[in-house]
Amino acid sequence: MKNSIRTIAFLFCLLVGPAWADVQPRSDFQFSGFETLAIQDRGRVKPFQTFAKESVLYITGKSTWNGMSAVEVVLGWLIAFEAEWETEPFIRIDHQGLKTKVGLEPSRKYFTPEEVRTNPEFQKLVSEAISKERRRELLSEVEKKAKQVQNQRGLLESIVSGSGLSILPNPLGVDKDWYSLASLAEGGTVPFSRTQLEQLSVSMRDVLKSFLDRNAQQWNEASLGFVQFIRNDLGASAYPKMSQIQQEIHYNELRPFRLSWILYLVAFILLLWHGVTSKKIVKTISLSVLSLGFLVHCYGFVLRCLIAERPPVTNMYESVIWVSWGCVLFAGIVYLQYKNTVILTASSVFAVVGLVLADNLPSVLDAGIHPLEPVLRSNFWLTIHVLSITLSYAAFAVSLCLGNVVIGNYLFRPTNTQASQEYSLYMYRAMQIGVILLAAGTILGGVWADYSWGRFWGWDPKEVWALVALLLYLAVLHGRFTGWLRGFGFAATTVIAF
Repeated sequence: MKNSIRTIAFLFCLLVGPAWADVQPRSDFQFSGFETLAIQDRGRVKPFQTFAKESVLYITGKSTWNGMSAVEVVLGWLIAFEAEWETEPFIRIDHQGLKTKVGLEPSRKYFTPEEVRTNPEFQKLVSEAISKERRRELLSEVEKKAKQVQNQRGLLESIVSGSGLSILPNPLGVDKDWYSLASLAEGGTVPFSRTQLEQLSVSMRDVLKSFLDRNAQQWNEASLGFVQFIRNDLGASAYPKMSQIQQEIHYNELRPFRLSWILYLVAFILLLWHGVTSKKIVKTISLSVLSLGFLVHCYGFVLRCLIAERPPVTNMYESVIWVSWGCVLFAGIVYLQYKNTVILTASSVFAVVGLVLADNLPSVLDAGIHPLEPVLRSNFWLTIHVLSITLSYAAFAVSLCLGNVVIGNYLFRPTNTQASQEYSLYMYRAMQIGVILLAAGTILGGVWADYSWGRFWGWDPKEVWALVALLLYLAVLHGRFTGWLRGFGFAATTVIAF
């Protein structure tokens, strides 16, 4: 066993190949085998494809790099970092203040690992930020960005060293700690037989050599054999089902929420066209496209729930796509009652904006699927509390969109009072749905708090602001019901309330 581990360590240290001027894609190389390889990362087991996409996106700001898939990029970092990637500028740094502070060229976006690693001002800034964190002092914006870049560098180094690649399954079960490639190279204790380690050593040697030699035929055979050996031999007793892996890969490649906002945008344009021309065929097509977008949206949620094994509302990304879904749902409910396409036209704007933001702001809205904290798992009251609260936001979003329509109608078509009154009614109905859900969600939040911490209400910020939002919307509804708020005033108050 020791000889096998030394052989593997030697393979990792001896990654010397011809130095190419630029990082170039490996044509005819097949990476589908590695895509389906399972890896344990951040508390869950996922396809290697998912890990690669998340890692490349975090470090480079892109999901691919110069025509190479994320899987090819990560394997390049692992196998041929010194030969190909050391002098390649791919670490993304956007913050102008940070670049000026540490002496990096402000006009550039990408920097080489060597430029970041050997920059004394950057290392000094990171050390100061760490010291301030230990003293529980607030970090400046530049210090926060410096720590983010340091985290990017740390992730890269964990991939290069193999310590971040826990692809060797634990025979005790899928949910147990897996073993990284670095644990083999370092001579750590692993629960594999001498024969298994020797076979793994030979398989790894073939993978490394074919990759460095750019031999596509040998790579395609060696990589597939390596993956099959890990899945069928090392992971025979504890490995995720292939159907689970393929399901997540399907979700990654389909990108259902991107497809949804594209369909919503097309539907919005067609609905505007129908508003101008009043052609029945345009209305039929627009409603069909909108319905298709909603079905794709639903399908995306089903896939995400199956993959995560939990409801889809645990972070800001999931909340945004969930509220966008609810906005279309409640707009459709109100539309079915009043048959006015203005309701759908206005609400589709919110859905498009929400999904576009979720799709294009990965640094702000993390699309990764992560496990819940232990206190939040298997809690029925938490689930229905969060879903109720966030769905109320969706209903209020419908009232917001219609409120803007009413304001625009008063500003640009002041004589069309009948239309303004109709739109105000739709807005009122959407707000009623929102208030019911928000009230229910707030009460259920108290039930959850009592179940989890033994107290129904603690006046913490989330509880207080949920109550403030509820009371504010109740005041708006009361004003509308009593006649204190009418027409333009009701619309403007609705927009402000949101």
